[in-house]
Amino acid sequence: MKELVAVERPIKVEKKWSGLSILDAVRRAFPELTAREVFKKVRMGELKVNGSPRKPLDLIFEGDLITAILHLPPTPVAVPIINENVYIKTPAGPFTIVREDEELLIISKPTGCASHPALRHSGDTLIERVRFYLKVSEKDEFQPALANRLDIETSGIVLVGKSRKARQKLGVALQKGLVGKRYLALVAGLMEFDEGEFLQSLEKKADSRDIAKYPAGHPRLSGRTQSAHTRYRVLARSQYPLPVTLVEVELLTGRNHQIRRHFSDSGHPIVLDNRYGDPIFNEEIKELTKLRRMFLHAWRVTLDHPKSREPLLVSSSMPKELEEALRVFGVDGAKSAEEAGEWIFGGSG
Repeated sequence: MKELVAVERPIKVEKKWSGLSILDAVRRAFPELTAREVFKKVRMGELKVNGSPRKPLDLIFEGDLITAILHLPPTPVAVPIINENVYIKTPAGPFTIVREDEELLIISKPTGCASHPALRHSGDTLIERVRFYLKVSEKDEFQPALANRLDIETSGIVLVGKSRKARQKLGVALQKGLVGKRYLALVAGLMEFDEGEFLQSLEKKADSRDIAKYPAGHPRLSGRTQSAHTRYRVLARSQYPLPVTLVEVELLTGRNHQIRRHFSDSGHPIVLDNRYGDPIFNEEIKELTKLRRMFLHAWRVTLDHPKSREPLLVSSSMPKELEEALRVFGVDGAKSAEEAGEWIFGGSG
């Protein structure tokens, strides 16, 4: 168990609390304390009113000063930043460092770059670029890993642990839903509601490795459904020259192609999504704009630093080709993203 630090917290009693018991007032001020813990603090001399010990059920009045000793974790100490907003070129290809310190590398993946090697993408992958940058060879005992993955056409933030402990803690945080992930997407059509959520379960299909490993008819090859939760908020709508909606999306579960599938199922597929989108609409988009990639960008992540526990909020600017496409529809992408950054999804952590 980590060492806790004793911190004195004063409470000046306001008129609305006048006449309450000390127990009720302290529990309102510090809801994390149970009634038993309040009684214990009184016995240990860690709870006083106007400098004197009092009983938990004694009444307090406007102007009284309650002092409570709380035992809290040490205040996080920020880890020094090594790099911030730096464009990096490697033999395998470029990427942008959003933020880097001794334990954590946060990068922005360009569109068209696969996260990991696959049959069609062997060398030119994001993990290879990261290894080149960190000067890690395949023979080294420790291998950095991407904590989260993005589809090849999706651009934006990817987290990398630079040590075993950081890699492990990032994995646990993602698994427990402690990493907030926000995306910017342009979808076909005019979405009816200003905000909403999708809760439809999604079928998990067998991947290429399972198909190669198991014979036809094997249970591992049959699809199964997984719960999926996506929230969205409309940032802008445009009816001309084609109806489109710019949305900020919060990913609450991490299913394969979750955002793309949820919006497609709703009748508003992501612009230039060649798998789940509308082919005719996509061709019209290409004729109107210079855009040749899917309009989906992982733009903002919130997390606690794996070493210092310092709360971090990092953003990746909307790529220029996406901003230019929005101008065709009379939408200011940078302004929309700025407004999105000031907004918090209702009920989200």
